[in-house]
Formats: sequence, structure tokens, C-alpha cells
Amino acid sequence: MRSIVLANQKGGVGKTTTAIHLAHGFAIAGQRVLLVDLDPQGNATVAVQGMQADGEVEPPHASMTAIAERLWLLPSAGSVTADSEAKLDTERLHAVVRGLEKEIDVMVVDSPPRMDDWGWAGVQLCDEVIVPVQAEFFSMHGLSQMMASLEEASQRFPGKGQLRGVLPTMVHAREEIASEVLVDLRQNLGATLLNSVIFRDSSLVEAASHGQSVFSHSPWSKGALCYTELVQEIMHG
Repeated sequence: MRSIVLANQKGGVGKTTTAIHLAHGFAIAGQRVLLVDLDPQGNATVAVQGMQADGEVEPPHASMTAIAERLWLLPSAGSVTADSEAKLDTERLHAVVRGLEKEIDVMVVDSPPRMDDWGWAGVQLCDEVIVPVQAEFFSMHGLSQMMASLEEASQRFPGKGQLRGVLPTMVHAREEIASEVLVDLRQNLGATLLNSVIFRDSSLVEAASHGQSVFSHSPWSKGALCYTELVQEIMHG
């Protein structure tokens, strides 16, 4: 089972949006996918509340919900209990994941914008990390913090949390500053910066307001195209 966590200690960078669309994109491509919401606030859980699979779909585990064909959600404990201070049962989470290795092809994890117990759990669970960064200069500081955390993770959890790439998000195509930030990121990160770029698109906001992915709500939109390219890059390199 392939496992990918979306992580960044800075909030508001499109982490949850990217987790949802990466998971749904893999499912559309024919993979059996589990989306895990590891944010106690349950943003990913809320963001897909308008999605549902056609017909009766038996989940691989009782705690999961089918939200599309070949796509299941393991909701946030915080969203289930309406308690943003919900405790993380790490041992149970690891046991559930271990039991799914033959049932799921790809696991995508959305983590909180901080490296607390929930954030570390996401890195510990997953082999790969994608770090979304907003195309602004302030994002560079948050990125350096995240890189330091991943360095620590490589020592704490050998073989886990390997950086798959940094993803530019919320890019204003017509703003010169965004182009400057992208050039700066490429110069500093080289091949670590993914080729895919997520441009700003109102369709992403509209889809979220309906509790759906943009693949369901606006499949021919710019946002859908951006995330299709990301899925192809992560799947095939």
C-alpha cells in the first residue's frame, strides 16, 4: 500500500484541498483509496460531506465511509465527537492501517497545520510527504520549519516521511510576485519542487461549499486540470 501525507506547519496553504483531490484523483484513476482525516478540526471530513458512493459499497473497515467509487474516508475523531480536543488513539490507528494493506492501494492523509501528536502521527504512518506551499514570500519561512521537522522525522521514524515534493498552491497566474516566488522556489529546491502547479480557481471554493471535490462539481475547470496533472505526476513521475 502506498501512503502519502499532506503536511505543512503553516495553515491556509491548500493542504486539505490537495489531500481530497489527490485521493479522489487516484480513485478515478482506478486505485482503491483511503482518505484519512488526521486534523482534530475535521476539515477534510466536512469538505467531502456532500460526496457519496453510488449504491451500497461495503467499506474495508467499519469506521470508514464510502464517499465515491473506490474511495473511502476515515473521518477525524474530532468531527465525530464534535470535540476539537479529541485524543488520538495511535495504536488503534496503526492497527487499522495494518489491517488494510491488502484492501487499499493508496492511503492519503490530511494532517493539521502543526507538528503535534496528530501531525507526527501522519508522518509516522506514511512513506511519502507532499508539502503544499502558497506562492508568497512568507511561505518560505514555514517551508524551512517543515523541512526541519522532516529531518527530525527521518531520525525518529526511519523509512517514513520521505519528502516526495513541494507543491506550489494558490498561484495567481497574472501576478508578477507569484512568478517571482516560483522562480525562487525552483532555484532553492531544484527537483524537490514538483512540476505541477495549483492555480487559484473559484471552482475549488464552489466545490468545497457543496462538500464535493472539483472532479465531481466542475470536472472541466482549471482547478480540476491542475489536480489531474498532480495526480499524474505523483502516479507516474
